[in-house]
Amino acid sequence: MTIEQTESQKIRYEMRNEIENIIKEKHIDRTAFHEAGKGQFQKVQKKIYYSFCDYHKYPTMQYSYMWTRFRKELKQTELIYTNWSDWDCYIEKIDSLIPAKNPDEMYYLLVDGGWVYEGTLSGIKQVLHEYPMSMDDFYITPKDFSWLVVHCEDGGCMNKMWNAAANR
Repeated sequence: MTIEQTESQKIRYEMRNEIENIIKEKHIDRTAFHEAGKGQFQKVQKKIYYSFCDYHKYPTMQYSYMWTRFRKELKQTELIYTNWSDWDCYIEKIDSLIPAKNPDEMYYLLVDGGWVYEGTLSGIKQVLHEYPMSMDDFYITPKDFSWLVVHCEDGGCMNKMWNAAANR
């Protein structure tokens, strides 16, 4: 293993540790938010990647800057921006991108390091409110993978994307 690979793995685990600390410190109910089962990680990662990314042009799955690999034909909402001082308001705007449904509905949250979590929208937002504003990209999708909320740290923005054929 090279020094570069070791540093990348260290950063990946720091992201996971940060989220675990938030869960503990904020006493977040683990039925409302938790790390997905180890057997689900790869399934969810692949499903998100193959549902939204141009895997013909980019056959290697990559979660860092994944938004640069999206298919051109995806439909998307207008961008919602943050100036970073409005982080809490920004996170609350996720509600405008996700259809109102059962408050107990579970979604997947994929963070830049490839970590996959499951949670209710409320649980996910509790964690995101506390996660450092300098966090990397994150993605939220329902369990049917019909759409994807994308937060791009580089642009300080988020939006919702879906396959045009799905008509969502």
